[in-house]
Amino acid sequence: MLWVTVAFAALGAALAYYATNLTFNIESQGLVEASGCTLNEWINCDLANASSYAKLFGVPVAWFGFLFYVIAGLSALLGATSANSRSSAPYIAISFVLAIGAVLFTFLKAYQLYDLGVLCIVCVGMYVANFGVAFSLGKGLGFGLGGWVAFLRTYVDAVRGKAEALGYSPKFVKTGGIIAVVFGIGYAVGLNQQRDITGTSGFDHDLAVNGHFRQVPINVKTDPNASVWGNPEAELTVVEFADFQCPACGQSAFHLRPTLFEFRDDVKFIFMNYPLDQSINISMPRQIHAQAGNAAKAGVCAQEFGDFWSFHDELFRNQGILGPQLIARIAGDLGWDVGAFAECVNRADVHDRVLSDLEKGRDAQVNSTPTLYINGRKVSQWRNTEVIRRIVREELSRQ
Repeated sequence: MLWVTVAFAALGAALAYYATNLTFNIESQGLVEASGCTLNEWINCDLANASSYAKLFGVPVAWFGFLFYVIAGLSALLGATSANSRSSAPYIAISFVLAIGAVLFTFLKAYQLYDLGVLCIVCVGMYVANFGVAFSLGKGLGFGLGGWVAFLRTYVDAVRGKAEALGYSPKFVKTGGIIAVVFGIGYAVGLNQQRDITGTSGFDHDLAVNGHFRQVPINVKTDPNASVWGNPEAELTVVEFADFQCPACGQSAFHLRPTLFEFRDDVKFIFMNYPLDQSINISMPRQIHAQAGNAAKAGVCAQEFGDFWSFHDELFRNQGILGPQLIARIAGDLGWDVGAFAECVNRADVHDRVLSDLEKGRDAQVNSTPTLYINGRKVSQWRNTEVIRRIVREELSRQ
């Protein structure tokens, strides 16, 4: 049974390491491309690992899982290969305690997946590993599924000095100390990696959020026909003014919607054009993004043709080659009549719509892209997913 534990722990460690890297990659790059474990909007590891549920104390939850699987696997390996079972029993016992905790935690994580409305295959694999490790460790100690509570009582009695309850000393100070050191060092490593990725070492999230709410909200005007993601009837409104040729807007494009996904029923996210293109934007003293104006008009047409957000994502994915050829290629890939789409881009009313977006942006004092507003307050830390989530939660609590 201990060899079975080793196998389940190895499976769990591999999946947890993958999930940890996926969470870090999403934090760093956003959801630019779907990962290998994302098949559609429902079977989607990416959205699960982009949500706030993927973090615990500021680092990926999966990283704590990885540390647990390493401890459980090494304890089981020690027991399976040791000639003296009494010497390894304390390590197996405390790993079993951790495994029972992992099983209970599994129910919480499963509920969170249900709340998100997605199925994460990697997450489910770890849930299976949690049950496998707990069951096999328990059997290795002589406790079946129905004896877990009895074991915990016996273990607590042994820790309190009644060693005869277990038949061996739990060596709780030694084993507990080892686990505390492993998790402590592991947490420090994970937190350091998180801060390196986000550049938020020493960053005070509370100060940023409090500063945000000290602003006086302004009336950010939007076009009634602007593209909306989320719930069009939601009271909480997020407005982004963006430029399809702006690199920072590309970062926002692949971070913002994943960050807002868990609030999708409570948030109305509106996309507004603000191309930094002197040929269409009279506020520009010099040319910055010569392709942005045409791309903005193409975005307006993409909404008319029925799939703005797919077009939006493809433009940002291919930002380095933005131009008429790319726009025509994406339109064709989406199944649209390329000639009709080109005619739409050149229509006077489409040009006027972008001019209207620009005017509304100037009224809102937009002077760079992306510029993000949540219920009329400008978000200075638009790249910080934790700040955005805290602002959204606070706004929702005030409704």
